[in-house]
Amino acid sequence: MLILRFKIIVLLLLFCAIETRGQVPLQLSKQVFDYLKNKNFDKIDAMFDTTGILNFITGIEKDTYKKDFKSFGKLKKLIGVEDEPNGFKTKTALGLQFKKEKKLLILVFNQKNKLEKCSFEEYTETPFFHLKGYKGFAEVTDLATEVKTRDGLTLGANLAFGDTSKKKSPLVIFVHGSGPNDRDETIGPNKPFRDLAQGLAQQGIVSLRYDKRTFTYQYDFKILSDSLTLFEETIYDAIDAVNIAKQFTFIDTSKIYIIGHSQGAMCAPKIAELCPKLKGIVMMAAPVNNLVNLLPEQIEYMALLNDTISNAEQMQITSIKWLVDKIKSPTLSYSTPKGMLMGVSAKYWKSILNYNQAETAQRLTLPILILNGERDYQVPIKEFNLWKQDLINKNNLQFNSYSKLNHLFLEGEGKPNPSEYNTPGHIPQYVIDDLVKFINNTYR
Repeated sequence: MLILRFKIIVLLLLFCAIETRGQVPLQLSKQVFDYLKNKNFDKIDAMFDTTGILNFITGIEKDTYKKDFKSFGKLKKLIGVEDEPNGFKTKTALGLQFKKEKKLLILVFNQKNKLEKCSFEEYTETPFFHLKGYKGFAEVTDLATEVKTRDGLTLGANLAFGDTSKKKSPLVIFVHGSGPNDRDETIGPNKPFRDLAQGLAQQGIVSLRYDKRTFTYQYDFKILSDSLTLFEETIYDAIDAVNIAKQFTFIDTSKIYIIGHSQGAMCAPKIAELCPKLKGIVMMAAPVNNLVNLLPEQIEYMALLNDTISNAEQMQITSIKWLVDKIKSPTLSYSTPKGMLMGVSAKYWKSILNYNQAETAQRLTLPILILNGERDYQVPIKEFNLWKQDLINKNNLQFNSYSKLNHLFLEGEGKPNPSEYNTPGHIPQYVIDDLVKFINNTYR
């Protein structure tokens, strides 16, 4: 009984800390409104983080918000304030009534409670897209925690779980796609990893999602140096995340799974090869071809969305193809400036070129589930079919494709295009059910 009370007290303390941390940005947001109402721009400017490169970025924000504010006329009142976690940051939306129109003021506060973003958007009564529930348990706990990496970094994370009182539960660890993704893999109003975490927790599966190091330390050039490779960016952090399972007695440490999306799915075979503790992997929208080879295809697809390619678009396609040839050249020097390689170092590109996910998957014997949306233009269905061909002799694989789903595993109709990522949606229940079925069938 004493141990149980201790656990409850620890959890209460954690939730109190989370609640307090969330209240500070709300209070600061209301201060911003007061300063705006009195046109006290200097006090708002003093709230910005001006360390390092942020000094340049927030300098632009300061000029823009003032210019926009002055164009809206007199500020009449504050309609309301909402907040939403954004990785280790907090995003708030202030509904503002001006003399002739309503606007949203979007603020982003970092972990130091300093402003990184202050910009106006068109008004909506629901600035943040709220997650609807999936079937199963009514309550899901989303506990804030951290992942410690082998090189001493701390990545903010959340552990989502439902009812853990009856038996130990399997653990899923989410691995992001390319780019500086937060723990929810937020893209526009959509949060695919948060959807999956909610749906899995409601069916008894614990999950961990964490901020990618390129998100947490995106302005730290010492950490994101030219020596960064696919391994430091993605693979090693996912393996280090496995260690968190030891901290929670309700997790079955012999039943840990990786769910990777896009680039994270591409890396999943290597993560499994280097981490024998894993019970299985799920690869969502995993490319078979090298990512470098997919770039020109994606650019050409988007150019053809209106059925014609303009001269400017053709120049862009030609430029991308030239860059890809340069990246793939065996004579590519490590000293080539990133500016000549789409902003990424030669060492990073070489780490991608030297990794063969299909050959790595061939060597694996653990259960593998490969999923793809048939409306995915970034990792098109032909990649899914290539996985089937390349791994035809393997008996440890399952394949599922979905006719209505795009790259984010959200439903849509017609020709897929980038703008639909800005349409709020949720990963369908049937995808959650397929994941649960795979885990439960391999869990025994």
